Amino acid sequence: MSSMQVCDIASIPSGTWRNGKGVTRTLAAEGTDWRVSIAEVERDGPYSMFEGMTRLSVILRGKGVVLRAGRLTTSLTPFAVAEYDGATAWDASLTDGPVTVLNVICKRHVYRPTVRALSGPVTVPAGVTAIVLAAGRACHGAASSEAAPHRIAVDQFAVFQKLEHPVRISPDPVDGKDGGFGTIPHLVIIEPATV
Repeated sequence: MSSMQVCDIASIPSGTWRNGKGVTRTLAAEGTDWRVSIAEVERDGPYSMFEGMTRLSVILRGKGVVLRAGRLTTSLTPFAVAEYDGATAWDASLTDGPVTVLNVICKRHVYRPTVRALSGPVTVPAGVTAIVLAAGRACHGAASSEAAPHRIAVDQFAVFQKLEHPVRISPDPVDGKDGGFGTIPHLVIIEPATV
């Protein structure tokens, strides 16, 4: 199996948003090319701008956020993936109280990010970087059916750097619980954009 790091989500120190208006935990990053993080949005206000970047967001806890910029509107709702332009000056309005958001930010046309909920087994192809957020349910990762799986416990995350071989990720077949980061495991894949 390719290099895998497993950490407790709560062990990652909080940092301040680029605009200083909130806090975030960076789970994985590749310089300024891409970043996967969990942000706490506790009040209405401006979102940080990221010129030349694509943003994907998923509400893990809370009712949602509406982003507005002039006539543009983007709604972030629980467990749905929203994609939007990082260079836009978005102003956020909370739907009904604070939210916890999984954010993926990548250089446009350089990387292609995807985020999906893990409701069943998924095979991640070789050549990509994968981040598994085991929020609410434990997961297992194995390089083949013969290999011993590596466990990712509840409220941990795993980073598989530039996979040399495909990896099968499976959530445990039990109901999850909200330990603070949602109940549904998520898989983030960062891969080079095709030319």
